[in-house]
Amino acid sequence: MKFEEMGLCECVLCGLAEQGISEPTEIQERTLPLVKSGVDVIGLSQTGSGKTYAYGIPAIETVDEDVPATQVLIICPTRELVAQVTDSLKKLLNKDSRIRIAPIFGGANMDRQVQALKRGARIVVGTPGRLMDHLRRKTLRLDYLKMVVLDEADEMLDMGFKPDIETILKTTKPERQTVMFSATMPPEIQKLTAAFMREPVTVKSHNHECQHALIKQFFINCKRTEKVEVLEKIYRETHPFISIVFCNTKAMTDDLANSLRKKDLPAVALHGDMRQRERSRTMDGFKKNGGILVATDVAARGIDVKNVDIVVNFDFPNNDEYYTHRIGRTGRAGKIGTAFTLINTLQQAKALHDITQKLGGQIEEFKKLSTAEFLVDEPNKKRSGGRSSGKNDFRRDKGREAKQGGRSQTDGPRTEGKSYGRTQSGGLRPRGAGYGQKERGGLIISEAPDTFSQKPSRGDKPQGSNFKRQDSGARGRDNNRGQGPRNDGRRKFK
Repeated sequence: MKFEEMGLCECVLCGLAEQGISEPTEIQERTLPLVKSGVDVIGLSQTGSGKTYAYGIPAIETVDEDVPATQVLIICPTRELVAQVTDSLKKLLNKDSRIRIAPIFGGANMDRQVQALKRGARIVVGTPGRLMDHLRRKTLRLDYLKMVVLDEADEMLDMGFKPDIETILKTTKPERQTVMFSATMPPEIQKLTAAFMREPVTVKSHNHECQHALIKQFFINCKRTEKVEVLEKIYRETHPFISIVFCNTKAMTDDLANSLRKKDLPAVALHGDMRQRERSRTMDGFKKNGGILVATDVAARGIDVKNVDIVVNFDFPNNDEYYTHRIGRTGRAGKIGTAFTLINTLQQAKALHDITQKLGGQIEEFKKLSTAEFLVDEPNKKRSGGRSSGKNDFRRDKGREAKQGGRSQTDGPRTEGKSYGRTQSGGLRPRGAGYGQKERGGLIISEAPDTFSQKPSRGDKPQGSNFKRQDSGARGRDNNRGQGPRNDGRRKFK
């Protein structure tokens, strides 16, 4: 089906033709007729699926140009998404159109926004916080509102905007049309739809089920202190033109971008503490020149970056939705994308396995970086007994043993193909044994403790002895439980 067959107004068709767009995406084809009919709609689709025009085209056709008041309200989680939606809608309008679109978000001049609203903005695109400011000032009135759109609804709830959204929706008339687009459908979204939507029709994109089919997903298990070096090697191996690296904190984005620049890599940071002018300058340079964008999840929402070659989860995502949105930045428009996730704990390995199982995708080890300096085991390879001492062995007790002619400097027997270390009691055990080696759905991860000793829990006492602790600093110094503490002056027997 083509847009010309969907009964759209001439203004919109001309705007689409100027952009070279003739056929709708799947989510546009399935939701456009529903939204135009006036029913409440819930669209489940990923970022980059074309959902902006899925609600933007009906929004423009809903507006009455002769009424100088706000008739469509589009709520977005970030200022970047507000700017992107505003630009996309303006491309559908010709210069003679009287439909004015006002972007409303924090960090911008409030007086200019007030003037834009007073001039009769028919469509308002804004973030919840700044919209609430205008509602309190009564510079934004919703008396003539016909449609409310919640874009990236799941992200807005994750960011804590639920009270603001509820307040805004309560301010509008009940007979308004409500349209919601979200990548996921958590319980909080379901509660919101039940409270503020009237018999909504849910449209789930078929691509929503196989959204990651074109994304090659890899994991690398490395030490926390080696993550920057791993990231550098990923960049050197893959040679991407545009790549996005995700961190969990604003401070980490700045630190990581500085570290990468010291390694002569073209990295820039993007986070919420940057001023709007600085953010715009950063994004303009990144889109033009390429390089590495180090960003937080919130700041990356709404940025319009095409042809992203690779995505790297430098910090492990806080939840499944973040992982989905992160790797969804690549592999768009039928192109192959690549996503890397750096992990360093067994908990992260298990969580990564659960995420990939839930999404129906597959994740593999990035074998090109499986060298001795990384803690990467071959997936889908089960082991029995001790772990063989290949180049991937974790040499955490380096210097304690050295091989001489195939025989270790221990009193134990010579054994071919295995590396041995001395236990605390003086015996031998195969290297790798007892280090928490587990298999997680094809992810075989070995996590070693930092030291050989294991601290006893608070309050543990050797059996058969009655002693009193006098120095808390001595707690946990005894490795052999049940043999009594050492009489080193720090503990005293009664």
